[in-house]
Amino acid sequence: MKPASFLIVDDNSVALREIADILKYLGYRNLHESSTASEAWAMLRVKEFDCVISAWDMPEMTGLALLKIVRNDDRFDQLPFFLADSSFTKAKVVNAGRSGITGLIVKPYDIETIKGKIQGIPEAMGDGPPSEAEITLDEGMKLLESEDHEGALKIFQKMLDEGESAEIYYNIGYVKTAQGQYPEAIDAFRKATQLDRLFAKAFEAMGRAYKELGQPEEAEEYLNKAAEIYLSSEREDQAEEVLNEILEVNPDTINVYNTMGVLYRKKGDYPTALKHYEKALKIHPKEPNIYYNIGRIHVDMKNLDEAKSCFDKALTLDPGFKEAREILNAIDIGAM
Repeated sequence: MKPASFLIVDDNSVALREIADILKYLGYRNLHESSTASEAWAMLRVKEFDCVISAWDMPEMTGLALLKIVRNDDRFDQLPFFLADSSFTKAKVVNAGRSGITGLIVKPYDIETIKGKIQGIPEAMGDGPPSEAEITLDEGMKLLESEDHEGALKIFQKMLDEGESAEIYYNIGYVKTAQGQYPEAIDAFRKATQLDRLFAKAFEAMGRAYKELGQPEEAEEYLNKAAEIYLSSEREDQAEEVLNEILEVNPDTINVYNTMGVLYRKKGDYPTALKHYEKALKIHPKEPNIYYNIGRIHVDMKNLDEAKSCFDKALTLDPGFKEAREILNAIDIGAM
């Protein structure tokens, strides 16, 4: 299907204008621009796009990091995504491929190249015949589903001979977990996360393996990393499931209660958010950030007197708490 709307991302204003002009020349008019990957991610969450073209090298967040965040969200697993750079090393090509890239574009942008890339989207997104690697992976997954763990393991290990992959290491970890070989599973999951720092499922599985080994501190650490990734990509249900599991491991962990408060506030469930913040406060009664977060909820609920009391407590504990001071001043002048 021909894309109708594009999100183009580049911190170089000249390059951004070049790609916009080429797309307009090719007849595309619904164009949206961003100079940073973080801004592009915010735009993707509120508006639908048919295609993303992003520069690879950008400050703060690279185009590759943006791609990984996008592919970790089920809503965007089929979104055409191109990365552009002045040159591509073998390592860059491999990393982009593992992260779910649709295609690579060499700068400076060229009309015929862009036209060809867009026309080739259907085939690039998997409408063409499956590759040998895809067929092999499918065979391995079928063996996994039938619980032929040894057969699946042989296929996945053979695939590693062709090149490392976060997904393959994850599958090996899954097999090792099913076999009760938790140290080997942890090693595989760790390799998966080293290749893909946003691989939430791998962090989650590693935390559970540590839990089975009776190592609660390590279990909490990696489960918490998974929850943070889920929250950052707005997958609240998965985050909630993992956070509840952390509480089973350690009921007295302040960070989880605080994070649960953030999660339920995002959902608009203010009473439940307050309950979690209050639990965090019992564990750490002198933490100004908790009072601040409770105050924010009271602002959302229009309970301004309670909010003022919380911000006052936060400032008593930390007189330099700028954000608490700013909201308190806004309440005092009637701006909230």
